[in-house]
Amino acid sequence: MYKDVKIGDKTVPMLAMASANIYYRHTFGKDAIVVQADATTVGQRLAFYSEMGYIMAMMAEAKGDRGKMMALNEDSYVEWLDQFEAFDYTAALADIASVYEKQKLTTSKEKKAHA
Repeated sequence: MYKDVKIGDKTVPMLAMASANIYYRHTFGKDAIVVQADATTVGQRLAFYSEMGYIMAMMAEAKGDRGKMMALNEDSYVEWLDQFEAFDYTAALADIASVYEKQKLTTSKEKKAHA
């Protein structure tokens, strides 16, 4: 799935494919499926999607260049994060998660029940 994600004033293309989990493991040394299964707190889930957002952004940028993807590491992740304000990136995590999970965020608001 491809989607442009707005992070602060920047539009970041993101691409989620099955290989994202492999690149995640190579970059961060953790199995994405295990991390998700073990993520029992909101903080753990946010940390996972923060890292996966980087992988998906790099997948969109690399356009299939496996060499670029295999060159990713935690240092390049931190360098990439430095272009965003902390709150802006945190605020975008729901949108980032929707790319990975292939779900669309709802734009409708819950109606109040009438008494």
